Amino acid sequence: MLTETSGRTAQDLAAELADLRGTDWSTIWPGPPQGGSPEFHAWCERHGWEPEPGSRNLVVRTRTGGELTFESNGAWRPVSRLTYWASRLVAADPSDNPAVLEGAASAWPAFLAAAESVLGPAAWHGPWDAEDFPEPPEQAFWGDRDYRLETRDPYRLAFWAPEGEHPGQAFFVLDQAVSFQTWGSGAPGSSVIVLKVHAPEGSRRRR
Repeated sequence: MLTETSGRTAQDLAAELADLRGTDWSTIWPGPPQGGSPEFHAWCERHGWEPEPGSRNLVVRTRTGGELTFESNGAWRPVSRLTYWASRLVAADPSDNPAVLEGAASAWPAFLAAAESVLGPAAWHGPWDAEDFPEPPEQAFWGDRDYRLETRDPYRLAFWAPEGEHPGQAFFVLDQAVSFQTWGSGAPGSSVIVLKVHAPEGSRRRR
């Protein structure tokens, strides 16, 4: 038996991206004002976000009902990446692991189509073993060739790079990962689809 545990759908991903697409990223990458301050709450309200307390990284509930995690190098700033869990498929028993791979294969096209409906055609998309799988434009975006061939991670990937001169604009990555347990019969496996919104390198270094 397989269970979808994220509670999100491809349509939810499209709605989340439609909201994010109009973001003024110059207000995001430096990080939020001090947590709990009036300025912090105004910053969240401006974007329709409700902060969730008690997290090492800032986690917000979005106006579409999803969660965004703001990853940073400490104290919530500067922000290096936003992460949104679009789907998580979990096996109840190791005997279900083949079904995880089947479920991953059937889920991916819908989520890719949802992202492309908002962002336009991906600059590239494909599976981990594609001959033309690109090297990451920056090391933090995804693993290099040796890592990918050893781990099959990302299992599938699509990305959207800013076109032309757009200082500070986000680099969108949609990737699918399959847990290593899925390839064997010793433990239940899982598959996830995650949206990662990366800051440009210069923004990540800014203090």
